[in-house]
Amino acid sequence: MTSSVWLAVGAVAASLLGRGVGPATLILLATAVGVAAAGLRLSRRDRTGRRWLAAFGPGAIGAIAIALRLAAAGDAGSPPAASPPAGSGQWTGDVVSVSSPRDGQQVATIRLTIEDGGGAAGTPTEIEVAATLPRFPAVEPGDAVRVNGQIQAVPDGPYGDYLARIGVGGTIYSRTLEVIGRRDDPATSLERLRRAAGAALAAAIPEPEAGLAAGIVIGLRERVDRDLAADFTTVGASHVVAISGWNIAIVAATVASLAGRLARRRRAIVLVAAIVAYVLFAGASPSVVRAAVMAGVVLVARETGRAGRASAALGWAAAVLLLVDPDLISDPGFQLSTLATGGILAWANPWTERLGRLGGGRVPGWLAESIGVSLAAQAATIPIVLATFGRLALVSPVVNLAIVPLVAPAMAASLVALVGGGLALAGGPAVVATLAGLPAWGFLTTMCTVIRAAAGLPFANVTLGPPWTLVAGAASGLAILGLPVVLRRGRRGRSRGPLERDAAGAIPPVAPRTGAPTARVPRTAILALVAATAMVGLAFAHRADGTTRITVIDVGQGDAILVEGGHGGRMLVDGGPDPDRLLIELDRRLPPWDRRLDILVLTHPHEDHVAGMPALLERYRIGRVYETGMRGPGPGYAAFARDLAGRAGPPRSILSTGARIRVDDIRLQVLWPDPGRVSPEPPDAGRGINDVSVVLLGEVGGRRFLLTGDVEDDVDPLLASRGLPPVDILKVAHHGSATASTPAFLDRVRPKVAIVSAGAGNPYGHPARSTIDRLAGTGARVLRTDTDGSVAVTIAATGEIGVATGGARRVAALTEPVLADLTLARATIAPLASATAATSTRSVGPAPTFLGSRVAFACGIPSSG
Repeated sequence: MTSSVWLAVGAVAASLLGRGVGPATLILLATAVGVAAAGLRLSRRDRTGRRWLAAFGPGAIGAIAIALRLAAAGDAGSPPAASPPAGSGQWTGDVVSVSSPRDGQQVATIRLTIEDGGGAAGTPTEIEVAATLPRFPAVEPGDAVRVNGQIQAVPDGPYGDYLARIGVGGTIYSRTLEVIGRRDDPATSLERLRRAAGAALAAAIPEPEAGLAAGIVIGLRERVDRDLAADFTTVGASHVVAISGWNIAIVAATVASLAGRLARRRRAIVLVAAIVAYVLFAGASPSVVRAAVMAGVVLVARETGRAGRASAALGWAAAVLLLVDPDLISDPGFQLSTLATGGILAWANPWTERLGRLGGGRVPGWLAESIGVSLAAQAATIPIVLATFGRLALVSPVVNLAIVPLVAPAMAASLVALVGGGLALAGGPAVVATLAGLPAWGFLTTMCTVIRAAAGLPFANVTLGPPWTLVAGAASGLAILGLPVVLRRGRRGRSRGPLERDAAGAIPPVAPRTGAPTARVPRTAILALVAATAMVGLAFAHRADGTTRITVIDVGQGDAILVEGGHGGRMLVDGGPDPDRLLIELDRRLPPWDRRLDILVLTHPHEDHVAGMPALLERYRIGRVYETGMRGPGPGYAAFARDLAGRAGPPRSILSTGARIRVDDIRLQVLWPDPGRVSPEPPDAGRGINDVSVVLLGEVGGRRFLLTGDVEDDVDPLLASRGLPPVDILKVAHHGSATASTPAFLDRVRPKVAIVSAGAGNPYGHPARSTIDRLAGTGARVLRTDTDGSVAVTIAATGEIGVATGGARRVAALTEPVLADLTLARATIAPLASATAATSTRSVGPAPTFLGSRVAFACGIPSSG
């Protein structure tokens, strides 16, 4: 091993022992080791003495450096997080970071200022809290906010341990949110630029692919759908979701190819500048910086002509990172990234050559390299993954082989989409964004499809509990350490294979193949054919075939019903509580090139029906908006009304009894509320708003459907007294609550299919068992979005009815801290070593390609979640 590797070994040992034995003891121990090595070198002037000094000398220096760093920082380490104040109150603070929205609410870390927080001489103190906030107004890092609620201590268990580890001292659930200011400095300006880039991607690419693009291109991981991110983690591919050494390697490879005519050292300078710029634009989070340091050192080592010193570069990178922060030694991301890179350096070459000899040397070089680098990275990291997380994704190698080749073109296509979306947001035609986003959507949706399918397999992920995690980790470590010995023994006495290097280190030439050469189809032609076929298939799948489709979308605890006519007309009734979930579900069902909703109906202004609508106004072309005329009390309605008033948006109309709407062949009649029954201001926050819900009776193909909003039992008799006809499809009122769908009402409508829209595990107990029993008593087929997922009812032109369910929404069982740890870990594991593989792996057959190295490395990343 090189001196820098021994330097890193000493730094690692000192970091592990530092907090336990103290800096002074560490310095004494390291000095003693160094003196002993020097004495051995003086007493034995042979090769053994030189080896001892070359190993323990740098190791002692690394240990002493870490000890001095610990002494400078103080034995106590980082100061503990401040204790949360007692009682509820109104608090102000600055947003530190933003996480992925959860169930229609924002999740952020806020640094609150506690005016009477017990500081010296009564000075204010600060505390960072994990905050759950209303979805509107949207907040960004750097915003000054005012929240209201009780600051709770961090909970016990793994989640609390995770919060404490990142310096969070409490949690808060706030029902109010006010943005009172925004910092104006270079950091926040850069953050706004990143957010604008994310908005441009969203303007060009459907969801959830737009969020995935924002995560892998510009580091906006909070834009990635939580369920999709959990699926990536389940199958061992979460390195795709976060900015990592892999992304940095792709950027560096692109820059290096563009700067190919420059001298090596100048190209290295350009490379470093590009990496720094990309890291800053990606948010410069600690995991991204660590990945950049390790990838950058290896890449620069190659560009400066010292490719053979990649292991030395790795040693220097690890030592420098530990010197900056010795506590990194306990960080899963640092551990896994270092081990993965080291595994590739140690084992990729021999394993690639051994694989290349299989089948008489007919294994393609790129395939041998891919598998060899894959096995090397996976072997190096499996022990610590098992010991730390106790999880292993059995499908990870296959899944990564399928999706990793798509990431580089997806990143490039996403940049094109970003430009197109930016032009559209700046006032250009929307078709520019749509066309620019289609290639990226194609790559990204393929990745998402593979991930979802793999995550749904029963054997996708294996979990071990203690103490088996440590046992499995230790056993796998011993097995891997012993594997090279077994391979060396098996190679003794064996005759040299057809592609084995000779004594001079050269690979004998392979005999040329005989026979007439075969014509090769250009790759561009193949890609064009695949793209054209995919577009034709999509157009065929989304064609208007005369069938009416009514989809009660699973948006959680709320309502959103998409009505599609037989000739392409579309109407959305309500928008649910979660704008992110609504966009994902709508974009999944509608063509990516046609963002159109002809009619938008708001049955009543409760947040579980309106909070998703502001996002629709930003993303879709709305023909007309219908509502009751009552203003809602929540932030979602305020944002919806503000967006409608602040732009040249769609016309607005008030619905009341007797009004009629037509969507293609569908005729809809408004049965409620009566004119004059709706006041501009809500009489209360509950029933008074529910009972002015718009009730729609639709008819098409001789079939009827009834959409009842949230009307309760005092409106049911009024509707029943007006001669309600029997219906085929009923959207059950008020999420199936006990105060809706009375027996008299159900006796009148007697539905064949009854659909309840409710969120899984909602705190209201919806749907009520009594309501389900009443519905079943009518002979109706009862379906629920909380257990059946989205429910789609089709009505053919002949009147034939079909029902399809999407299945209950699969939410990963991973806990918040586990997901966070795995994200940080994978953010630095991902193929930062692709550059290392490209410079140190002597591939069998054709020269290794940068893309091949990336593919291979990603396949080697084991699952930890």
